[in-house]
Amino acid sequence: MFATNVDDGTRRRAGRHRRRSTTRGDALRALAGGLALVALAALTGTGPAAAPVPAAVASTTPVGERAGKVCEKFGSTPVEGGRYEVQNSLWGSDKPQCVVAFDTGFSVEAKHSNDSGPASYPSIVFGCNYGNCTKGTPFPRPIADLGDLRSSWATTTPSSGDYNVAYDIWLDPTARKDGRPTGLELMIWLKHTDRVQPIGKKTGETTLGGVPYEVWLGKADLPTISYVRKEQTNEVKDLDITAFVTDAKNRGQAKEGWYLTSIQAGFEPWIGGDGLKTTSYSVTRDGQ
Repeated sequence: MFATNVDDGTRRRAGRHRRRSTTRGDALRALAGGLALVALAALTGTGPAAAPVPAAVASTTPVGERAGKVCEKFGSTPVEGGRYEVQNSLWGSDKPQCVVAFDTGFSVEAKHSNDSGPASYPSIVFGCNYGNCTKGTPFPRPIADLGDLRSSWATTTPSSGDYNVAYDIWLDPTARKDGRPTGLELMIWLKHTDRVQPIGKKTGETTLGGVPYEVWLGKADLPTISYVRKEQTNEVKDLDITAFVTDAKNRGQAKEGWYLTSIQAGFEPWIGGDGLKTTSYSVTRDGQ
């Protein structure tokens, strides 16, 4: 996930979970002896599409238990019996941030004050990310065999602050389950405040599912294509994810033989953060 200051479209650091820090990697290896390491994209270098590097996350709640509050910078916790994973992914700020996970959603607790880029990408994930695969996920899966892939997502957003509300979908040339994806970051922006925009520049427009989108292309350390909804919304139902991947392939951004590794939905707060909330989230393939 990337977001940039409108004055500098190249500065934005993806909202995806990316990690570049070697010290973080050392810390995770140390945890491996006693904790179940769950590598979930928290781009550091961060982590989220933001410098496109998903972050490795340590699961704080056993699968099957009700999730709670996660305040570790790259901590995460499973929800709905492990079908999804909520991750904090605080990669672009030194200010504290927590996510409170429940059922198939989460709320954000933060008071960020970034002027030049996203502070974080708190999100809910379906798929494989940095070695952690959510329960029952069909990913990684060849993009030629995605089937009828759909997602519904409902959010609430505050009246103040700067942020975007966006899906972050990762594509890789291999059936990658660990490490940072190396193919393409595909974002679908549902809503954003005025000064927050995708990385790169607008290259065209398209209509998918009867809804018009701007198409932006950019690159940090990974190519990114962003579909920015022209009619902003806090909720989508049965969004046709396959249609976006197909459009990206037709534009030469996604390649034949690549794999989709995860579908993430979350927020990139710049200013504020309190009041950002996912009230429900689901992903299905061929109805399941």
